[in-house]
Amino acid sequence: MTDSSKDTMKELYQASRLGDVAALKDLLRTDPLVLERTIISSSETPLHIAAMFGYVEFAKEILSRKPELASELDSEGFSPLHLASAGKNVEIVIELVKAAPDVCLSTDSEGRTPLHLAAMKGRVEIMNELFKCRPEAVDKGLENGGETVLHLCVKHSRFEALELLLQWVVGHPGQSDRLRVGVNSKDDDGNTILHLAVAKKHIQIIKLLLHNKSSTTIATHDHVEVNALNKNTFTALDTLAQSTVRDIKDMEIAELLRGAGGLRAAEITNTTSTVTISNVNGETNAVHVVRINDNDNSSVPRTQPMEIINGTIRNWGKRLNEYEKWLEKKLNTVMVVASLLAGIGFQAVLNPPNRFNLNPTATRNDKQPRHFRYQAAISINGPIPSMDIGPDNGFDNFMAFMYSNTIGVFGSMMVMVLVMSGLPLNRRAFIWIMMFIMCGSIVFMGYGYILALRSVISVSAQSKFEDIFLIWRILVLCILLMHTIRIALYISDATSGFPRSLLLVSCGSVVGALLIYIEKAWIKDVKLHHKKPIFKW
Repeated sequence: MTDSSKDTMKELYQASRLGDVAALKDLLRTDPLVLERTIISSSETPLHIAAMFGYVEFAKEILSRKPELASELDSEGFSPLHLASAGKNVEIVIELVKAAPDVCLSTDSEGRTPLHLAAMKGRVEIMNELFKCRPEAVDKGLENGGETVLHLCVKHSRFEALELLLQWVVGHPGQSDRLRVGVNSKDDDGNTILHLAVAKKHIQIIKLLLHNKSSTTIATHDHVEVNALNKNTFTALDTLAQSTVRDIKDMEIAELLRGAGGLRAAEITNTTSTVTISNVNGETNAVHVVRINDNDNSSVPRTQPMEIINGTIRNWGKRLNEYEKWLEKKLNTVMVVASLLAGIGFQAVLNPPNRFNLNPTATRNDKQPRHFRYQAAISINGPIPSMDIGPDNGFDNFMAFMYSNTIGVFGSMMVMVLVMSGLPLNRRAFIWIMMFIMCGSIVFMGYGYILALRSVISVSAQSKFEDIFLIWRILVLCILLMHTIRIALYISDATSGFPRSLLLVSCGSVVGALLIYIEKAWIKDVKLHHKKPIFKW
């Protein structure tokens, strides 16, 4: 690009920032191809800038010369219509929709359509124009979280926007039959918009949804399932009960939900039946009838222990899934950490703690306790006095240190090999393997540090660190328990519903046995140091 062309481009973008139509026309007379060059030279076109600032006349002039610019996307995946939809100028939205109607269905880098952005900002008039152009834009779900445009309205407390969408999605029989999104649509966590409204304690939205349930026009076509369950097996009433902040709204929301037939999950049986009825127009509609336990007392709802456990475990699983996604995106960081651990372990082999006493005259068959003494060779200030470093700093501890260090080093190198192997690390199995190896390497490095620390401090000082060593063992055990339960649940889902209670009992038994073994080993260990153990079996 020549210097004159660069100058022309600068003037064009300056005119677009000011909305100067006269300057735009002068530039087009001077260089008729200046708009074509904007597609190649920059990701953001002058039409993006005009749409952002709401310069209607400037946008009209560009669209009359180069209507294809309405479909161009910037580096974030935004079209000019995305930017205009987040603004307040309805007229420029109308012009952009006329030029490129299909852009209403385009998504940005986060999976949002122009309708999503307008709903998040509460631009009701703009939403109306977008919906009239492409009603199917409502069916677009966000890639991150699986949220529909209805979820976004509730999430951002846009009551008027939600009311408009419900009129289109639920209130028009012809539209609702063609659309997949409804008031009972769920996100990736299984939450309906009623779940979100209750969680946010947005009473106005809750009343709107429950009023729609009682409305004759809407109830015929789309019921609001007040007892829909999310992935934590929570109904909307359960979601209210899980709230950590209590206020006066809770009572009103509970009365609204109970008045609409809302129940706790513990009050609902797993059996439902489907009944087909006909309305006055001869159309058939499926109605789900939920059977309620006759012995349940609705006034005193109870949550079963297994439901609480399952909900807690699912929360763990959700967080671990997020960790897997983070780990997949941070492979370079994982590579650096693995290299660092391998380097630390290699250095420890070359320079082990020099207070491991390897006295060959003390054998394993000695009946008397072995008390070794370490004498430093020379220091700057002369010889250091002898120090009793305990009965267990001999060959056995040295080999335990080397074993722990070696396992940590080879585990880190295995992670490095996995990252560089080109294997499909986005698969869950590979992420799990890499996570287990990395955690194991860190655990063994930590145990090696404990052994090295014991080799350089006296017996009296060691007694102060025993509780820290115990906490380290319990922490490792808890991490092992969480991952074991998660794998058990994954196996249960993969084997078509193998009893979860049996898997949980089995996992608890295995980890409990490990806890007993570790505690007994710790008791034996601290007795050698003349320290009273905390627990006794």
